Amino acid sequence: MPLLDFAASSWGKSPEVARFTTFYLFATALMAGIAVVLPFISVRIIGRRFFVLMSFVAIALFAVAVAAAGIETGYFHVACAGLLTAYNIALPPQAGIDQSLRRKAAGGDSGHVVSWVSWLLLIASAICGMTGVVVDAVHHPASLQMTGGQDLWLSLSFVTASLLLGSAVTGMVLGHWYLVVRDASFEPLAIVTRILLAAIGLRTLVSLGAATGQADRWSQLISNAGLTEFFLGTGIFIFARWGFGLLAPGVMGWMAWKCVKIKSNQSATGILYVVVAFVLIGEILAKYFLLSEGLAL
Repeated sequence: MPLLDFAASSWGKSPEVARFTTFYLFATALMAGIAVVLPFISVRIIGRRFFVLMSFVAIALFAVAVAAAGIETGYFHVACAGLLTAYNIALPPQAGIDQSLRRKAAGGDSGHVVSWVSWLLLIASAICGMTGVVVDAVHHPASLQMTGGQDLWLSLSFVTASLLLGSAVTGMVLGHWYLVVRDASFEPLAIVTRILLAAIGLRTLVSLGAATGQADRWSQLISNAGLTEFFLGTGIFIFARWGFGLLAPGVMGWMAWKCVKIKSNQSATGILYVVVAFVLIGEILAKYFLLSEGLAL
């Protein structure tokens, strides 16, 4: 795998001593997830400022994570952040609902070229972001005693976590954005909500599959602590990860989808706020247990 071999060198140190932290894995997953979801939203409907805001949130979190990790990161994560920045620079300042009218008034269609360039930059950012997430999974510094292939399960786990984080945060901000862009089509919010529901389903399947692949690790943890002590201690937070991080967002995501279908934006946005809070709790707990207990949740 030449691409992954090349990416491994981007850490600057061997994969075994790369600085994996809970916040670093969380921030890079969120940045990549936002980059993946943004191409599904029409800039003509929502306007340029929304994309600038979401890119800023993603890049700012990534910058803090890199600083906390001692300026250690991978080339693909840097490329993702750089391409997101380039995308916002290339995006026409007048991009928005009235872009086509302005282009006609100017008597030309050069805006088409600029739009295509900016869109390709956004796609490239998403590809780099997800590649960086997979590289992090492949070069996780510890063995997780996982049947079925650790690299495969961790890659699926990291990718679905990224998609879940990106769709939840983007959906919540997008719902709120309709207070700014009045009378806009609800189609972008409907699309992101569908992506969110799909991401919850995929994340749940991968989490349960990875846990099944670590049956021996679970048995070891329970036997070491004792059944009662395990479920009253670590087990509570594990079930919180699944309950708050997957089950509750699934139910509330479906409620948000119903609100979007009847164009009840305020109700949908309020529900998505809660979804984001639960998803953040769940994914931070998942990253923590991966690094502290070696559990892929």
